[in-house]
Order: sequence, then C-alpha cells, then structure tokens
Amino acid sequence: MTVLAWGRTFQVRMKKREIDVRLPYLVSSASGSFVEYRCFCHATNKLERFRIYKGFTKLAGVQLQDHAKKLIAYYSKKLQAGWRPWDDENVIYQDEIEYNAVAKGFGNKKNDSNHLRRWISDFLNFKKSEVAKKTFQDYTSKLRQFTLWLEKNKYDDLLIADITNDIIIKFFNYLIQTRQLDKATVKKYRQVLYAMFAYFQTKKLIKELPMNNLPKAIKRKDVAARPFFDKHIKKYLECVSKEDPQLFLASMFQFFLLCRPGQELRLLKIQDVDIQRQTVYINTVSAKKSESRRIAMPNALVEICEACNLLKAPGHFYLFTKEGVPGEIPVGKNYFNNHFRAFRIKLGLPDTYKFYSFKHTGAGKLMESGATLAELMNQLGHTRFESTIHYVRRHFGERSEKVMNLRPEFLKGII
Repeated sequence: MTVLAWGRTFQVRMKKREIDVRLPYLVSSASGSFVEYRCFCHATNKLERFRIYKGFTKLAGVQLQDHAKKLIAYYSKKLQAGWRPWDDENVIYQDEIEYNAVAKGFGNKKNDSNHLRRWISDFLNFKKSEVAKKTFQDYTSKLRQFTLWLEKNKYDDLLIADITNDIIIKFFNYLIQTRQLDKATVKKYRQVLYAMFAYFQTKKLIKELPMNNLPKAIKRKDVAARPFFDKHIKKYLECVSKEDPQLFLASMFQFFLLCRPGQELRLLKIQDVDIQRQTVYINTVSAKKSESRRIAMPNALVEICEACNLLKAPGHFYLFTKEGVPGEIPVGKNYFNNHFRAFRIKLGLPDTYKFYSFKHTGAGKLMESGATLAELMNQLGHTRFESTIHYVRRHFGERSEKVMNLRPEFLKGII
C-alpha cells in the first residue's frame, strides 16, 4: 500500500481542549484508492479513521489525482475550521451533499430518489424522533459503516430494491470474519438493519426484507459488570465515603434506585429528589426509553441524602458535578467510570467490577430481601416482565429453594 503524504498532523483548539487531527491524504493500493483522515474522538478516547471511497472507481492517473486533491482541500479546510464528522446530525446524507459539492463545484444535490444515502438519511430522520440520543448515535454509526462497506465493495450505485439478501449476508460475514466483532455487537447491527429495511418496506421501496438466514457471531468476550461480594463493596465504600463523598453518593444512588449510571444518574437535579415523598424523578430526556418514571427511595438513601445536606442547593442544580458539589454543569459521560476504576485499582479489587456493578448488586440484595419480581421490575424501570426474568437469569441464575437446600444423605459425616 502506497500512501501519498499530502496530509500532516496538527492540533486545533476547540472548547479549550487540544484535539489531534490527521489531515486528509490519498491512499492507493492494488484494491483501489481512497482519501483518508483521522480525528480524535473523546467518546472512544482514540484517533478514529474515516475514509472516502466515493468517485475513485473509474478514475486513474491525472483524473484520480485531481479528484483526490479536491477532496483533500475541501475536508482539510473543514477540519482546520473545527468541524468533526460526528458534528452533523445526518452525517451520512451530509457526506453525500459534501461529496457532490466537491466533485461538481457548486453543483446541485443528486436527484435520484432511490439513492442509498438519501434513503438511509431519511430513515435516520424518522428514527431520531423515536429513540434516545445515545440510541440514535448508535443507529447513525452502524449505518455509516454499512454505507461505507457498500461503497467500498462497489454497491453504491444500487437502488434500495437492489440490495439483496446475498449482499446483506456478505456484509455480516465481513463483520464477523474480517472485523471479528462480538456476538452482541453483530446482533445490534442486525436490529438496526432490520428496522431500516422494515421502514423501506412501509415506504414501498422494497417488497420483502433482505434479512434471511444471516450468519451468527460467537461470543468473543464477556465484559458484563459482575455484582459485588459483600467484603469487596464494604471495603470500597469505607474508602470512598472518606476520600470522594460525591462518588460515594453516586454509588449509593445506583445501588438503591437501580437506575442506569449514564444519563439517568449523571443528569439528576436537586429538584428530582423528593425526600418528603421518597421518590426520585427520571425525566424523559434522561430515561433510556424516553419515558419518565418515579423510583422509590429507600429509607437508607433518604438518610444518606439528609446527612450530606445536598438538598439545600437550588433545585435546577445538577446533583453531580466535577467540583464535587451540586452545580450548573453535570459530570461527563465517563466521569463515574473513570473515578470508580481508579479506586478499584487502588483497592486491588477484581476488574470484573464496573461502576454498573452497583446496580446489579442492589438488584440482588433486593431479591434477597424478599422482593417479588414485579417489585424488582418496577425498580429497574423495565416495561416487560420478560426483561426482568432475563436480567435475573443473566446476573444471578435461577433462584430455587429446592436447589439451594439440596443436601443428600450420603454426605452425612463427610461435610
């Protein structure tokens, strides 16, 4: 592979942070040519790679060089101005617009109503009003990868109706065999593509879904958070309660409320905590399924809140901030995870524990206290009983008194 060094690394200041950018450069190989650039993404904490394959298929020599120069100049200017590929809400469709602007000067948009990017963008616009922001970003990311794969494999000129089941199978083989993605990730791709093609079916763009007999991935890794052992959670809480009171409070909120540690926890405000009625309000913006709910607040958590004197702050203040006291700017997405990890390492606790472990541990303790599955379902915020059953089986296994009390006669005198 030959890389023409038209790109260079530089830094721009954006929101008072240094962000690494690798400016666009042309890459030519036996399999084809494309323009590549890289941007540091704080969400993944690494330099992400982006490639532009569009327009190179039938070009060679001077024409290929000229096309590459136009793309490089256009994207270099945008990147130096502070733009990032994830800034655009409809990034897939916007990329198509940007390509045409480069390829044709100030030319018009492509008018083909069946064009892949146009309809994928249309589906994303439809989905945006239905799902939470994080879910929408996941849809966008996976459909971007699907679109780039289609373009790289020269399927980009197809109409929606021309995407066959065989093409979809090839894409999933690419995810499983080439990218070595985990079973859970491949399953998410399947769900996203199924939803998209079902949407195309309602629009009468296709007659049937091209999603039959798709290959299945294997489970490559287990990164699920495990519930705490009592001795470990006690050791952690004794230390954190003294050294980081805010992290201690956040840990207890997740343990007792069984709320999700992402937006549901970090976006809590003082006004959401109702000590008198012993409830915590999760609004539609923060909730995973965009549905507000009230969570019962155990007496122990009420006592912890009262001891912290947190509720004396203004109601619109966020409960958790970088300053460690209620304020107007909430902590970031990875704040709890990073701070928990630091204490876990300091205390020598197993790496199977994640900040999410407090939710699982709280659910286990609630079951041990005699709570019914219906009560557990309500506290977890599940909308389906099956979800709660699956949750219990996954994290705690089947609970049976007969199994737990099994003690055969032949063990007498031995144990």
